[in-house]
Amino acid sequence: MIGMSFLACVVLIIISIVISAILFYVLKKRIGKGIQGFIAEIFVGWVGAWLGWIWGHWWFKFWDVYIVPAIIGSVATIWIVAALYPPKEAK
Repeated sequence: MIGMSFLACVVLIIISIVISAILFYVLKKRIGKGIQGFIAEIFVGWVGAWLGWIWGHWWFKFWDVYIVPAIIGSVATIWIVAALYPPKEAK
């Protein structure tokens, strides 16, 4: 995104992958099925982490990314999208 360093983007991707794995495999909160659903969660989680990083400027930061707001934004965005678009059942 505009004004974001490469390392900040990498941190957001790592946060998104970890949060997506926890929500997808442990809590069974899924946007889609299989690997496509997991990749969709990573993308949605990255957008949420970016929004959390933009809106929240508190606690500590790592490579210019505020970690806690990014985690909260990632979890919230994945949770909202999973609630709005649950995976379709096979017929």
